[in-house]
Amino acid sequence: DSNCECDASGEQAAARAGYSFCTLLIHTNTHYKMQSVLLALLAVGAAAYDGEKVLKISASPGEATVNLRWTWEPPTLKTTVTVNSTSNTELMWFSLAYNSNGGMQGADYVMGYVTPSGDVCVRPLACEQSPPPNSAPKLDISTTQFSRANGGTYQLSFTRPLASGYNPLVAGQPMSVLFAAAMANPAVAPLNCTAELTFDQAHNFFKANTTVSFSG
Repeated sequence: DSNCECDASGEQAAARAGYSFCTLLIHTNTHYKMQSVLLALLAVGAAAYDGEKVLKISASPGEATVNLRWTWEPPTLKTTVTVNSTSNTELMWFSLAYNSNGGMQGADYVMGYVTPSGDVCVRPLACEQSPPPNSAPKLDISTTQFSRANGGTYQLSFTRPLASGYNPLVAGQPMSVLFAAAMANPAVAPLNCTAELTFDQAHNFFKANTTVSFSG
């Protein structure tokens, strides 16, 4: 129920690290680009990851690019999701979810947002029966981060145990991964990091899903 296109996965870590730096430097001269690529390659230990999937979402109104990157480090998986809104739309929240059946019911969610008072929240959620996802979560997460860069670029990072949640991850086994986002609306935004979610906060910017075989 979304229009998306996967256009990258599983490249070499060093090449990807150089690419991610170079794309920020298209307005500079070649010499400066080469210096930046060399610096990126020197820092590859910090920037390396094992897999990547990019979705281009064209469903109105949510034109955006979603970039999923992961590092497979059994017994955990490190994950970073970057959302870049084409229209620089400000978001209330965005989330990633795992579900072997591809739907919302039975999914393990990780949602990132900033409350009206400025608190940064990254929280696990579950949808055991029907939405909103207010069931007791079984997914454990750590080393969480959520941030907004210039314009409509947001990034969510976390580490999860492979065996955690309603949907554990097995190397090479396909898993449906869902993405969703809502446009900013301070009048209905969650007031804290444990607030019960309502349909007023539903994903009205985009929703999309893809299939990922996580591995190292």
